[in-house]
Amino acid sequence: MRTILIGWGLLAATPLAAQTPPTPPGPPEILVSASGTARTPPDRATIAFTVRGEGTTSDEAARMLAERIKAVRAGSAALAGRGAERRSSQLSIREVRPRACDQNGYGAQRLSSGDCAIIGYVATTGEQLDTANVKDAGTLAGLIGRLGGSDVQLQRFWLADDSAARREATQKALAEARTQAELIATGSGARLGSLRRVQDGSYDYVVRANAIRPRVENAAPPPPPPPAPPPVSVDFTPGPIETTVRLSVSYAIAP
Repeated sequence: MRTILIGWGLLAATPLAAQTPPTPPGPPEILVSASGTARTPPDRATIAFTVRGEGTTSDEAARMLAERIKAVRAGSAALAGRGAERRSSQLSIREVRPRACDQNGYGAQRLSSGDCAIIGYVATTGEQLDTANVKDAGTLAGLIGRLGGSDVQLQRFWLADDSAARREATQKALAEARTQAELIATGSGARLGSLRRVQDGSYDYVVRANAIRPRVENAAPPPPPPPAPPPVSVDFTPGPIETTVRLSVSYAIAP
């Protein structure tokens, strides 16, 4: 019996000796999350569209495509305004075969003979136009459709420089964080101290695709375009651009 009691005492003392002293708590603080949003009228618009050229040979299709691109750019330059940026992408030249070729069961690989003989070519490219003439962006989209663009889309409105909007949104987020922290301090019977830490919780990425401009060798210069009537006016009013900043803010509790 004596041996059992001694052994129990040794086992009970072992975990008590291994305990580490508790880490002293840091200074008390109030941590809040807040966001602020600035609403700014856009100063840029992006119009996306497709240009198409056709011909019995690939050269003819490419030549028509080049002529239509030049006609669209020349005819829309005045309304697009100074500083407009244009980009081309996804240039393709594809064979055209008779309708009967779609019914003969060849599948993806088809010989260029019989029902599947090549009868022409279609050249297409995607175009994007960035303009600062936001108020006439709808009218400009209609004019591009008249000049030879297809699948025309008024794609987006945006800000060329959002730094002022982000400053305004950050100030609103900080004011909201201060209000939240004061409410928490009042409700808990404490007194709000100084600002300790601010962490930005939003991450914005802007990706711009590399421009691919179609090149056509030995293309004849297009004839001057005939005079055209004024473009159809389209009244299009975009909504404001919302710029949001999210913050995590820490305040000390005053003694």
